[in-house]
Amino acid sequence: MGASPGHGSQPTLRDAPVYHLAVSERVSSSIVRLLRPHVRPYVWVLVLVVLLGTVSAVAQKSTILLLAPTWQVLFPTESAAETEAPGVEPATGIAAFSDSLADLRERMFGSILGDAGGLDGDARIARLVKIAVIISLIAAFAAVVQYAFVLLSRWVALRLIVSLRLSIARHLMGLSLRYHGRRHFGDLLSRVSADVSMTLTALNHALRDLIQEPLLAIASLAFAFLISPLATLFVVIGLPILIIPITLLMRRVRKGSRKSLTQLGASVQALAQMFQGIRTVKAFRAEEREISQYRRINDRYVRATMRMVRALALSRSWTILYSHVGMGLLLLVVGWLTIRFNAIGNGGNMGAFFILIAGVYSNIKAATKSFTRVGEAFGACDRLQELLDEEPDIVERPGARAIDGLGAGIRFEHVTFEYPEGERAAIKDLSLEIRPGETLALVGPSGAGKSTFLDLLARFVDPSDGRVIVDGTDLRELTLDSWTRQFAMVTQEPFLFHTTIEENIRYGRDDATPEDVREAARAANIDDFIESLPEGYATNVAEAGTRLSGGQRQRITIARAIVRGAPLLLLDEATSALDSESEAVVQAALERLMKNHTVIVIAHRLSTIRMADRIAVLDAGVLVEVGTHTELLELDGLYARLHAAQFAGTVS
Repeated sequence: MGASPGHGSQPTLRDAPVYHLAVSERVSSSIVRLLRPHVRPYVWVLVLVVLLGTVSAVAQKSTILLLAPTWQVLFPTESAAETEAPGVEPATGIAAFSDSLADLRERMFGSILGDAGGLDGDARIARLVKIAVIISLIAAFAAVVQYAFVLLSRWVALRLIVSLRLSIARHLMGLSLRYHGRRHFGDLLSRVSADVSMTLTALNHALRDLIQEPLLAIASLAFAFLISPLATLFVVIGLPILIIPITLLMRRVRKGSRKSLTQLGASVQALAQMFQGIRTVKAFRAEEREISQYRRINDRYVRATMRMVRALALSRSWTILYSHVGMGLLLLVVGWLTIRFNAIGNGGNMGAFFILIAGVYSNIKAATKSFTRVGEAFGACDRLQELLDEEPDIVERPGARAIDGLGAGIRFEHVTFEYPEGERAAIKDLSLEIRPGETLALVGPSGAGKSTFLDLLARFVDPSDGRVIVDGTDLRELTLDSWTRQFAMVTQEPFLFHTTIEENIRYGRDDATPEDVREAARAANIDDFIESLPEGYATNVAEAGTRLSGGQRQRITIARAIVRGAPLLLLDEATSALDSESEAVVQAALERLMKNHTVIVIAHRLSTIRMADRIAVLDAGVLVEVGTHTELLELDGLYARLHAAQFAGTVS
């Protein structure tokens, strides 16, 4: 019974105040923690939003107080009789306090509307017109303020979410390939899209309903207090009976929200994988197998979501039960106070009081509904915060210096690199010097560490041990911008953006002129093909270049590397996507380009690297041989075996 909520037991009512603080801390650690950096530029806007919400709430509720003067105009005799209230005990204590508040109301509205007693019909109608005009003016003012409140609250919510999206995108782009290699794309997409959208919805509810609905309830209670302080006190005392169970249920909502969103991420991942591999799925007639797996994942999503929905349903059902039972009890209390102490005064006050209290219950229900909607976003905020808490492992050190050119060359000194999930080192104690202007080819079986070698040199990852030296300086001591300007990369999987061919080539250097782009295309032997297209360089290549063949896409990425004009070229199977005829043409262009650059090239087709200045042979992350093509054949080691196997017609 005394177990704390944090140890798996259900919190008791005795624990509720402590648990409420714990929930508040968790809210602070999720939504507030997530949005705090983005709120700072808009603090005064948020203050203005709260101020507008307060003014609007007071203006909306103030018109209800005019019900009593209206009653006096319509039933002047009845109002006078009720005010006299014969047989009621003399006003003492709270009753006397109620009388003083009644005097305050009279001073507030009597000076405006005057005494309705003794007025004829026309005068009473004129008085009603006066009341209607006052209500209309207050309503017009409230409408203008409400318009500004909604407009400003939505604007600041959108600005906060845009800032959050940019922050997440910038943070994710700053993480190394080691992180992106182990992260499921579908889950990442779900977090950046669905979780951010849910956070936006929660923020809209928080800025709209969780600000204004409580303010409306407070304004109603304040005006109800003017009419009957004792009855209003009864309502206020009963509010914890609503709030405590709702607070307890929020724990289940948050937990369920996180599990639901995790399953949603798994669902998006399965769908992305299914369509990314659609050719393989169709080739093996595995459509139903994939759909069955997708159905199982979605069933888990439904089960996880329904656990959260049950908590939401309980919270809303409790709110309905509380508000209706509370209204019944309130009728009893107000009736007793009226009979005993004439606490309300007249029918107009009675009507205004119940309208105000009904408004309180309505506002509380709306606020509770929004609070649970915000609770659904707790899990989304937690998942987004997880992304932002991921520490970048490729960082620019303070005082890092810029570099221009390769200087004395590049040197690997006892470099070891291990992937966190790897069973062995991808690169192990590798030492190698790359001379300026030379072409170094990397050869070895699959998994030998060739692509990891390029990733280390590009500083997509940092060594687990040892260091990479450029012109005598550790690569980690150089600024990231200056180093990335020193190399251009062409990978074995050509990637094009969904834009024009010209923009795809210019991606290598954003200040490249149209002539620079065309010269690069000519050097990559793709210019004639581009010019043959109806829209030429303005042709949109569509999603990932699907309108082009593999060879055409690869030649465009080679042109992108050429236009960059960097002294170091990193070619990872740069001709693997080309047919024999295209390969010969592009290889000739690359060989012309290599004459003035330092080049590191990975190639499985050994025929393409015979003219390399040196060939480094890797096996299981270890550098086993270095030399020219002829020297390595004479050595009769791994390179010679790979060469013999390839030219014997077998696959290496």
